[in-house]
Amino acid sequence: MDVQAQSAIATKLFINISVLSIALNSSFFVYLLYSNRLYDLGKCCSSAVLLILPLSEVLKHFYVKQMFQLETGLKSGPPSSSSSSSSSSSGRSAGVANARAGRTRWREWFGAAVLFTLATLFYAFICVVLGAPLDQYEETSSLALTLTTVTIFPIILLIGQSHTYQLLLSETLELKSPLTNSYLNLLKNNCIGVILGAWGASVVAPLDWDRPWQVYPIPNVVGSIGGLFGMNVFNLMSTVYISMYRNRRAKAQ
Repeated sequence: MDVQAQSAIATKLFINISVLSIALNSSFFVYLLYSNRLYDLGKCCSSAVLLILPLSEVLKHFYVKQMFQLETGLKSGPPSSSSSSSSSSSGRSAGVANARAGRTRWREWFGAAVLFTLATLFYAFICVVLGAPLDQYEETSSLALTLTTVTIFPIILLIGQSHTYQLLLSETLELKSPLTNSYLNLLKNNCIGVILGAWGASVVAPLDWDRPWQVYPIPNVVGSIGGLFGMNVFNLMSTVYISMYRNRRAKAQ
């Protein structure tokens, strides 16, 4: 596939996933406002409203996987074998292979759960360092879970927990497909928007407006999702602009 075709597919991917993310985030905000669930954001133990966020990320992941057939293996890694070494293998060897694949899948899920937990604890620690009250552990847990769900969780879904560890440790991660690399960079940009949004929303906390939505961690949770929304809008606008610019240059030549 030539560079121009790859660029066209990447543009389509960025536009589609940005539009889907904007729609899901907008629906989440509308649900919070019209169901009067905004003030439940800090109660992760008594409210299931935050479960909407991981469901949204899973929906986006399966949409991208099915529509664009992303390859998530490492470029330098050995080719994976999807069949047994002998075409005439017995039913016993096939059963062993299936059991081994099942154990690998369970290890991957367990490792992903451990990584998700570690990331949540890290975010909670950062929140406490930045001034979160120590006695409001449920509120801090809600914020940490939200941050982990919209930053680390989509990357785990895309490249798996082992590659996510490498990425978090600042190791060079080059995937087989250029399209998957582009999408991974998009997810990393989303992380920047989420963190900036959560941090920037803290400015309303010390104001003496005495509004119920100023109570920790409501501004930070809303700010993190708003940061994701804003980054998706930026990704959409920049992708459309670059695509229009390239089309104008191609017609001019």
